[in-house]
Amino acid sequence: MNVCIAGAAGDGIRGAGVILGKIFCKLGYSVFVYQEYQSRIRGGHNASVVRASEREINSHGYYYDALICLRDYVFEKHVERLRGVLVCDSSFNLEHDRKVEFPITETVKKLNLPDISRNIAAISVFCKSFGIEAEVVESVIRESLGKAGERNLEVVRAVYENLDITVGQVRRVGERKELVSGAKAIAEGMLDAGLKFYYAYPMTPATPILHILAADNRCVALQPESEIAAIMMAIGSAFGGERAAVGTSGGGFALMSESISLAGMAEIPVLIILAQRSGPSTGMATFTAQQDLYFALNPAHGEFPLIVASPLTIEDSYRLAGELLNLSWKFQTPAILLTEKHITESYTTAKLGGVVKKEVEIFREKSSEIFKRYEITESGVSPYASPPALVKANSNEHDEYGFATDDAEIATEMYAKRMRKEEKIAKVVANLEPYIEIKNGKDWIVTWGSNFGAVKEVAEELGFSVAAVRFMRPLFLPKISGEVFCVECNYTGLLARLLEAEGLEVKRILRWDGRPFTPEEIRREVERWAE
Repeated sequence: MNVCIAGAAGDGIRGAGVILGKIFCKLGYSVFVYQEYQSRIRGGHNASVVRASEREINSHGYYYDALICLRDYVFEKHVERLRGVLVCDSSFNLEHDRKVEFPITETVKKLNLPDISRNIAAISVFCKSFGIEAEVVESVIRESLGKAGERNLEVVRAVYENLDITVGQVRRVGERKELVSGAKAIAEGMLDAGLKFYYAYPMTPATPILHILAADNRCVALQPESEIAAIMMAIGSAFGGERAAVGTSGGGFALMSESISLAGMAEIPVLIILAQRSGPSTGMATFTAQQDLYFALNPAHGEFPLIVASPLTIEDSYRLAGELLNLSWKFQTPAILLTEKHITESYTTAKLGGVVKKEVEIFREKSSEIFKRYEITESGVSPYASPPALVKANSNEHDEYGFATDDAEIATEMYAKRMRKEEKIAKVVANLEPYIEIKNGKDWIVTWGSNFGAVKEVAEELGFSVAAVRFMRPLFLPKISGEVFCVECNYTGLLARLLEAEGLEVKRILRWDGRPFTPEEIRREVERWAE
């Protein structure tokens, strides 16, 4: 079942989507919730698409089995996709052959509830008309809103007592599942890998990670005055021997560029969460994209070891966030989790767990001798130390003790020492499932990031094999043959160009309008290529 809740900013559309998703979860369904909203406080158009299925899903659908309208004018934006029931206020006078109307606004006013409670009323109308018990709705509202939600139970009861229409039946199919956001998954993955400090200047769509970590007593989360301050504070924390990370989007990541190069030279581990949104510049600040791949692969001046990975699902976000924090410390180098708005701000049923902190040895003892922090080693990884040890970090080229030098022989040897880590990184990443391979047929669909959920469904239906790339640097690919389609949310086909550099001929399925793919849209494009 695919349900869209639409209205204006200020109508509680995002919260309504999460609550409806939790109701489906309580009935045992696998759920995916997609959030679409404009960059404004009031008015405009917001939507949440809630998809529920008895099988595992990681995308929403294009067509709606039900459309819940909290404003009459949003109906025209969605009617083309509606293949089922319209739920709306009886005062709207909207034309549709199958609709359930109820005096939503009037009921909320009679109960002396705030206008935003119309979202709970509308969800209740949907649930009552599809046979979902009131007790299920009420329990989810209590859990989601706490004491603030108690009065909203009045509107639930008013709907259930006064609405006598049944248009379908949503039955219980299993045990309750948990609904998790991408931001929550990323935060939990970092925490389980030992995160102690998180720094971020608010920037959609990475901001929810900051909010989640600020409410968690397992780490310190701080909002400094700028993105530059954020990454420099993270580098300072790591120099002090504590695991730290930052989160941002494209514009903030651009400001961090020089500091990323500093971390590369000083061999200081730092994890950067780069949550992509539509660009260039401010672009469409609240809409998704996959336009920053090459920026993440080459984020700063000079050559230095770097690890870049992109999660395929919300559950994968948890795993990769933890893996990258561990890898960053193992190899003393920056790592980038390249994700998207479509993952960080969406929700799905997921089980988080399994990430553990992989300890590294850190010398912390007081000494009168300077620590040989950049000792030349065969692996390229030197011993790590932090204060109160006497240890020096340097943004200049330096010798084994960290003292600046422009000696040709030392510079040659030290540069090579750092770059040797890339070979060791590749060997470790090769055993961390650098890509997901699903064999269904001789032809392939290759993709990355959140497209995976929609691609997997289409590939299973049409008989395509799937290659979904997780690690971008180092890059690993399975053996691909036959016709190759590459699905991405950018204009030129950034991953497709990397595939072409490997000698493959690639057909592109692309979009750059700020919206993610649904299975129906990918299927249509694949079939168009086949004509």
